Amino acid sequence: MPRKVNLATLAIKYGPVVYALAQRYGPTVVEQIMRQRDPAQRLIQDRQARVRTNPRKLALAHADSVIEGAVQQVFHTGRPYWVVFSRSEPVGVHPHTNIPFETLLLNADPARRMRPDDLRRTIHVPRRKKG
Repeated sequence: MPRKVNLATLAIKYGPVVYALAQRYGPTVVEQIMRQRDPAQRLIQDRQARVRTNPRKLALAHADSVIEGAVQQVFHTGRPYWVVFSRSEPVGVHPHTNIPFETLLLNADPARRMRPDDLRRTIHVPRRKKG
């Protein structure tokens, strides 16, 4: 049967070794942890920013405010963009970018433009009857 080990005994026995290793390797370990943490924090911040300002919802609201508004989703360098049209002219893009409309709409199919009412997602949940 193993005997119980006193924490104080372990601290006295291994304390100097742990202290010496912490002095030697501590700054390197902290630097590596911080270096690995930065990309993860950037990823989380990007996702939170996308959730707070949903480009699809902003584009639908923008299309509602223009005459004969329509929206179309296009992709540029792997990122989705929503282009807002008034009649057949592009008037805005969400999320905002400096890329010209011609570049975004280069290979886009005009038949895929949709009115905001057609794109809104409404979920009808059946209600349980009381009784």
